[in-house]
Amino acid sequence: MNKFFVRQKLSIDDITHLSDVDSEYAINTLRINIGDVVEIETYEAMYLGIITDIQKKSVEVEIREEVKKKGIKDSVDITVAQSLISRNKFHFFLQKATEIGIDRVIPVESQYSTIKRHKAVKEYGSWKKIIEDATEQSRTTNPLIIEKPVKLEDLNTNNISNRVCLCTENTEYISLQKYLKTINIKEPFLIAIGPEKGWSSKDINLFKSLDFTFVKLQGNILRTESVGLVVGSIIKYVKGEI
Repeated sequence: MNKFFVRQKLSIDDITHLSDVDSEYAINTLRINIGDVVEIETYEAMYLGIITDIQKKSVEVEIREEVKKKGIKDSVDITVAQSLISRNKFHFFLQKATEIGIDRVIPVESQYSTIKRHKAVKEYGSWKKIIEDATEQSRTTNPLIIEKPVKLEDLNTNNISNRVCLCTENTEYISLQKYLKTINIKEPFLIAIGPEKGWSSKDINLFKSLDFTFVKLQGNILRTESVGLVVGSIIKYVKGEI
């Protein structure tokens, strides 16, 4: 059965139209006819619909049955505390974090952050717009939560048992592979990612006082805007979410 995506919310008996691109494909390639049954996907659910009208560049569908409602998470499983970095790099990180399904991002000002908290907060509106656009593109039902920037010492770790600090500094650490074998993968994660210059000794001591586990990735050193995406994706894979 042919499946098409429609952006707006739908209900039973609604009349909707396929996008121009989908309509052209349905008419010229699939050779659909009035009366054909198709699957219609929205952000919230999957439906069965019937083709009710076909014009030159437009296909009309009547929604007949809801097949499946997409699940909306009621918990925050993966949070990335990302040190404030340059505007373009942070925008890239937010876009990709939304697309892969990171639940929450907390921008933090650490000692070597290139952007200070009072300046970064002015970007909050832009961050929300980037997340909104990435949410629409990725069709997620669980948009990323972006917190207001905080200083590292004000980072809230309450109710998060899996606390991970990615580091390249000279401190006691384990590999990510070993770490994931020692914890309850179903519990929430807080992943701390440092700036380009890394964590200061003051930052390291703070993480130690907060019972973070220091983890180093094997192989190449990744850029700060990439580390959280890689680690977050690995955790989602181990959790069976991708």
